[in-house]
Amino acid sequence: MASEGDYLRLLRRPDLPVEALELLLEDRHARSLHTVRRAIAAHPRTPRHAALTLVSSLYWKDLARLSADSRVHPEVRRVADRDLSRRLPEMALAEKMDLARSVGRGTLLAIRFDPDPRVLLAVLDNRFSTEIDITPVAARRQTPPGVLEAIASHPRWGLRPALRSALLQNPGLPTAVALSLLSRASAADLAGLLAAPGVSRLLKACAERVLAQRGEPL
Repeated sequence: MASEGDYLRLLRRPDLPVEALELLLEDRHARSLHTVRRAIAAHPRTPRHAALTLVSSLYWKDLARLSADSRVHPEVRRVADRDLSRRLPEMALAEKMDLARSVGRGTLLAIRFDPDPRVLLAVLDNRFSTEIDITPVAARRQTPPGVLEAIASHPRWGLRPALRSALLQNPGLPTAVALSLLSRASAADLAGLLAAPGVSRLLKACAERVLAQRGEPL
């Protein structure tokens, strides 16, 4: 009987014939191993209907790997993301944090609005996160102040103009953090801050001062 390692070595072959994949699909021992099921689902030559059937039998970590693997067929990734999104309400906090750090974009778009700030902080470190994904989090009034501060100080996100503008206009951003952003804010950022509702008088006064120092019209 073949071992788990034997199956996985075989499935690493991108040129594996469809006939060999069909034999693996009929092999009860192979299908009893979740790592093998994941590798079959991920293989580009696996018949699509068979790959999609396997997805629902996988653990969430396997689904996350499928979601994040660009070599996996887009339809298989979409089904993995859909299954993950369905499982999110039942997942423990630690599992959600791990998922937020590693999952592909399909699930990332759902988990970025998780109410627990620790999950949101994990999203910031996901390699698939983009400025377009994080800007709505920075602008959202319900985002915890600690997360807003983390975005502002993050080495990847803190210097992004769109994020800086969204943060400055968010009344939930701690005043000290907002003041630290003013020195590198653009004239458009400062004008947007002055027009934004809910921004403190102190912050608006400081924005006016920065504009005046630069000789920009109010």
